[in-house]
Amino acid sequence: MTDSTPDTATSGDSAAATDDELAGLVEETVNSLLKAARARQTYVAGNPLIERFHGELCEKLATVWDAMPHLSLTVDEGRLLWRERQVYAKDLGPDNFAFRFFKDGIRQLALLPGVEEGELEEFIGLLARARPAHDDDLLATLWHRDFKAVRMDYVDVSEDEAGEVPKPDRNAGAGESLEDMTEIEDVLASGEVMEDDIAEFADIALREPDLLYLKREMEAEWARPIVHDVTLALLDQFEMRDQERRRQVVDILREMLPRLLAERDFSNVAMIVNELQLLANKTGEDETQDLVTSLLRDMSEAMAEMVSAADAEGASPGADEMAALIGALQAEAIPTLVRAIPAVPNRHTRDRLAEALDRLVGANPGYVVDLLTAEDPMLAAEAARIVGRLGLREAESDLIELSKRPEDVTRQAAIEALAILGSAVGAQALSTALSDPGKDIRMAAVNAIAAVRPEGAGELLRGMIATGLPDRDAGEQMAFMRAYATLAEDAAVPVLAKLLNGRKWWGGRRAPTVRACAARALGLVGSESARAALEKAASDRAAPVKSAVRVALRALDSDSDERERLATTMDTDEPAEVVEDPIEMGMLADLDDEQGGKR
Repeated sequence: MTDSTPDTATSGDSAAATDDELAGLVEETVNSLLKAARARQTYVAGNPLIERFHGELCEKLATVWDAMPHLSLTVDEGRLLWRERQVYAKDLGPDNFAFRFFKDGIRQLALLPGVEEGELEEFIGLLARARPAHDDDLLATLWHRDFKAVRMDYVDVSEDEAGEVPKPDRNAGAGESLEDMTEIEDVLASGEVMEDDIAEFADIALREPDLLYLKREMEAEWARPIVHDVTLALLDQFEMRDQERRRQVVDILREMLPRLLAERDFSNVAMIVNELQLLANKTGEDETQDLVTSLLRDMSEAMAEMVSAADAEGASPGADEMAALIGALQAEAIPTLVRAIPAVPNRHTRDRLAEALDRLVGANPGYVVDLLTAEDPMLAAEAARIVGRLGLREAESDLIELSKRPEDVTRQAAIEALAILGSAVGAQALSTALSDPGKDIRMAAVNAIAAVRPEGAGELLRGMIATGLPDRDAGEQMAFMRAYATLAEDAAVPVLAKLLNGRKWWGGRRAPTVRACAARALGLVGSESARAALEKAASDRAAPVKSAVRVALRALDSDSDERERLATTMDTDEPAEVVEDPIEMGMLADLDDEQGGKR
């Protein structure tokens, strides 16, 4: 007879090992759910971290569905169980995820396949909004929503056999809870001592001054800033020469800081980051400094978001707090700063954040260069402006690619940044942008070419200007001709003179708009051949052309700075500074009107 006991034991061990693996998967899934809910509390809508944590949760759930038909959790007081295995546990308190379900009577929670296709995001949102400090009834909130893929079993708390559900201590670490002290507080509020108490404490005589003193002491104790005191205690522990203890403190702060950030607790957050850096520098130990840096990296994006969002809400931190928070930001804050700074209403805060951004980008240029490929066109455009402002030449190839994107805002920002960098690498992109569908981009490109002076640009402009640019308005025609005159100088006179005085093959003249712009550009050249061409057009009967010729001739008799100023008057908003008569003051409008008539 064969003994089958070993096989049975082996089978049992294998099943237990499988359940242990599944329990680990369930625990990871619950942690992902908590991270997703915490991100919804900490960050404003649209923050990429919210999407990231939600995506990680969906990936975990997909793995769970491959292993089991549904995910069912038993809710115990402060714990979550899966097949009697503990997958979540934490001390009772406002942040205990399981207790928030338990106190409202929820005893079983199940997620079914398909929950991630719509209901999961709303479920997480409800968890994030139902904060324990507000005593929200989570059961009622979830019940009214009537989820299909989220199931619950619950009991009536008032009839629960387990009796009254204990309340968490909202000031954990401060000694006795408020509930425990209710009777004493009632006595102090009444100012009377009960008969039973007199019998029990016959040797204690509390007079009115004693009662008042005790009441004041209790009020002071309840008003004591518990979070601040706990924070100081943690920092004291961190200061001790025990690396394992320091790691534990950092782990606690990594859980604590997101809540403080969500509550806009500038004072305590600033104190934590400031003191941690001071203590790390004081020790001089690389391991300690790495611990602090890792924590600040994890919190940098949230801190940057808090400062910028709080300023928009009119609740800016104080000067010292602002300095501590901004000074603690690490490279991970760069994307948030790039996105948030343009929307910060307070100029002082915006400038401080911009200084921090420049500091971070200067030390970590790769972060902002990577943003040039961001899908969000506004984010990519803002990154291009920063690249140009800081002169990051390593980003030129990315700027060239950005100038080819379909969004006007990205192309214009890329062209302007390439112009500031001023190298020949971007010359081809600038030349291509001269024919861009967007006027602002064409204007940015032609101004950039005039400043950068890339090789071959003069010939390119000559070919475009020779046509008279009939499809461009007066301001753009002037910009192109001015750029050509700047690059080609006296060599530009034949083309400009032909536009001003020449005739087409059938004998017609160019539109007054084109002739007037050519006259202004000739005034910028300043040579004798340019003067001759202008004097030849002095008798032109078109009032806008006659006015432009007069201003250009006056520019020839001025120094180079004055000539430049007069030549660029046409596309400024203040023509009265150089125009002497009403015809000249309204020239730009007249040119556009006549151009429209010709079309």
